[in-house]
Amino acid sequence: MQLTTPITKAFLVAALATANSSFANTETFSSLTLFHNNDGESKLFGDANFGGAAYFKTTLDSLRIQNAGRDQLTISSGDNFLAGLAFNASLASGPLGSRTYYDALALQQIGYDAITIGNHDFDFGPQVLADFITFYNGQGGTAPFLSANLNFSGETNLQSLVNTGSIAKSTIVTKNGNQYGIIGVTTETLPNVSSPGNVTVNPVLSAIQAEVTALESQGINKIILSSHLQAIGNELALIPQLKGIDVVIAGGGDELLLNADNARNTVAQRSGQYPLTVQDADGKNVAVVTTVGEYLYVGKLDVEFDGDGKVVNVSGNPVVVDKNAVSADPEMQASVIAPLNNALAAANAQQVATTNVFLEHSEGNTNGPRVIRQRETNLGNLIADAFVWAVQNENKGLTEVNRLLGLTNSGGIREDLDNDENGLITQGEVQAVLPFQNSMAVIGNVSVPTLIAALENSVSRIQASGTGTDGRFAQISGFEFDYDSNRAAGNRIIEIRLADGTKVWSINEQVNFEGLFDIATNSFLAGSGTPDGYNFGSDVTKTILSTGYADALLGYIQLGLNGVITADAYPLSSSGRINPVPVPAAVWLLGSGILGLAGLRRRSLDKA
Repeated sequence: MQLTTPITKAFLVAALATANSSFANTETFSSLTLFHNNDGESKLFGDANFGGAAYFKTTLDSLRIQNAGRDQLTISSGDNFLAGLAFNASLASGPLGSRTYYDALALQQIGYDAITIGNHDFDFGPQVLADFITFYNGQGGTAPFLSANLNFSGETNLQSLVNTGSIAKSTIVTKNGNQYGIIGVTTETLPNVSSPGNVTVNPVLSAIQAEVTALESQGINKIILSSHLQAIGNELALIPQLKGIDVVIAGGGDELLLNADNARNTVAQRSGQYPLTVQDADGKNVAVVTTVGEYLYVGKLDVEFDGDGKVVNVSGNPVVVDKNAVSADPEMQASVIAPLNNALAAANAQQVATTNVFLEHSEGNTNGPRVIRQRETNLGNLIADAFVWAVQNENKGLTEVNRLLGLTNSGGIREDLDNDENGLITQGEVQAVLPFQNSMAVIGNVSVPTLIAALENSVSRIQASGTGTDGRFAQISGFEFDYDSNRAAGNRIIEIRLADGTKVWSINEQVNFEGLFDIATNSFLAGSGTPDGYNFGSDVTKTILSTGYADALLGYIQLGLNGVITADAYPLSSSGRINPVPVPAAVWLLGSGILGLAGLRRRSLDKA
């Protein structure tokens, strides 16, 4: 569902304040334990201490045993894979029709009852999604992929899966004689954030209500909505318009709902209690749950129904996937994780793109001065553009009215790209350029003064000669600025302009730019303290995304640029994003040398 205003914590509080969080205390007729997660996003390994699909399965199986005797459902609320190094191993395993999709193997072994289609499931287009589902079915997967508001008739491969029931609007699952209806829906923003091809996206509200009617006509009176609407605030705004839904599992927002501290998170870090409760159009309480993604939590909601299918009580808490407390599921470790590790090793040698220009981190590819720390480089431009692309694609933490900019510290960029200058880029080379465990992040609602302060920090270690070795020097996207390193601290930034030429600020004249910015960056700069000297203050918002920063670069090169990097788009000489005024002599000399090298490189690559 598209909302005209962003959902804020204040809205969340106001929405919940109108709802009675208790349910009627009457006799229980059926008891359901609902296991759920969302946004697995190809994070099959997890981090050092938490997450990972094999540990997720062990945790889930233990909970299943503990809750034996109750009806049990397991549901994924979308984004079942994501562009990046891990999923690239699946793509590299063969052509369509003969690939091994490691994420699909994990889904099959976890044993879902229903899987919602998320926006990222379309990132590689309808054909890959159809191939993914077909492979899942071929490996013994039985859960239908759900979305009530998508029309697949324009895509033959997906429509064929609709015809066989592998894709559906909803499903009915019977447990111990009790029937449960599960409806799936996908964000209406799908065409703007992914690549659904000729799949038609219909309004969420009417699609859900129509499917509720269809299920009720079959005698189903216990109905669960598994929705992927990108932020739980969208579900909270939707429920008061709905009738007939008993429980909502939200996906796409990675919000932390929690009732007690655990080994990974504290209650102080949570977005809200588990579950949240909102009243529907009939004044009935509806429980709303979600989990942090990446196989970091197993959501566990206990729901009690009376004989008429009305919810009489809900309780529960997400269970953290703690690698120090459980062992990896041996079957998944052997059949998914180990082969994926081997595939990634081979994939690092796989070509992912071509380039006719050297992408520079160090001067002239000589392991000399790290010029990316003292001036604009084409590699820095490429990475900053990739960050903007990835943030737009993930579409979290953004405010619609804010202009989106890209900014990253050069210290997180460690190598030239296309080091051997053969015009071919491999996955391993991409990983070497951005080797840290950083993910993408959004610093939201940045004011002009805060942007100026950030840029002041960026150039604060540049000497009058134009040299500098500090990793704080920024590489940027979506705007440009002029600076003078000879000026006093706090006055080095001379002018800031957007990429379209709109003047944001000038030290020499009054410029009244109205509005705020969202900045696509990495999780290091969005962290606490003053990483690399950056301090964005307390007025901004910070959203850590699931996309790794190397994954962002890989996805942009493969999908955003279709695997081709050109000198026209990323010239070796400056493209005017960061402009020292006056230009230091060292930079003039360096620039003339660069142009000569660029010509030699391009001629060399043209012969390759």
